Amino acid sequence: MIKIIPKFQIVLCVTLFTLLIGCSSNKVNKSYYQLANNLSNQNQVSQTMRSTNQFMWIESIDVASFLNKSGIVLQTENIKYATATNNLWVASLSQQLKDRLEQDLTALLPNYLVSSNQITTPSLTVKLFIDGFHGSYTGDAIIEGRWVVTDSKNNIKTKAFARQVPLTDNGYDALVKALSKGWQDEEQDFANSIKH
Repeated sequence: MIKIIPKFQIVLCVTLFTLLIGCSSNKVNKSYYQLANNLSNQNQVSQTMRSTNQFMWIESIDVASFLNKSGIVLQTENIKYATATNNLWVASLSQQLKDRLEQDLTALLPNYLVSSNQITTPSLTVKLFIDGFHGSYTGDAIIEGRWVVTDSKNNIKTKAFARQVPLTDNGYDALVKALSKGWQDEEQDFANSIKH
C-alpha cells in the first residue's frame, strides 16, 4: 500500500503538469492599433526653413477616464460599455491624439508652429476634452468633445463636436479606421475655424 501512494502522486503530478502545459500553450493573440494618418499633404515635407511668429500651444488633452485605457472601448448597449482585452491601443489614447494633433495641425496650419511643449508665448492655447472616442452597437464610431482656445489677449472660444462615422465593415480594424477618419475630419474643421 505504501508503494501505491508514491506511484499515485507521480501520476497525479505528471497529469497536472501536462494540463498546465496545455493551458499555457493556448495563447490569445493580442492586436495593437494606432490612429491612421490619411492627410494627403502630410507627405509633403518642406526642405526649407519656415519663419513664423504664430505659436499654437496644445496645452492639454483630457480624455474621459473610461476611454483612456489600453483597450479599445465599445458601447454594447445604450447604457453599457466594454473595454477590449485583446484589441489594444499601441499607446494611450491621449498620447495618440496629442501626436496626431501636433502632426496634422502642423500640416493643416502651415503659418503656425504647433507643439505640445510651451516653446514661447503662444498666440493660441488649445485645450481639448474628449468625451467619446469609441465604437457603438449602432455600427458607428463615436467621437465627441470640445475645443477650448485662448488667444494672447485671454479671449476664450469654445467649440463642441459630435461625430458618428459609419463602419464600412465589422471588426476592430474597421472601427479604428472610422475613428481615424472622423478624427481627421474634426481636425480639418478645427483648422478651418482657426484660418477664418
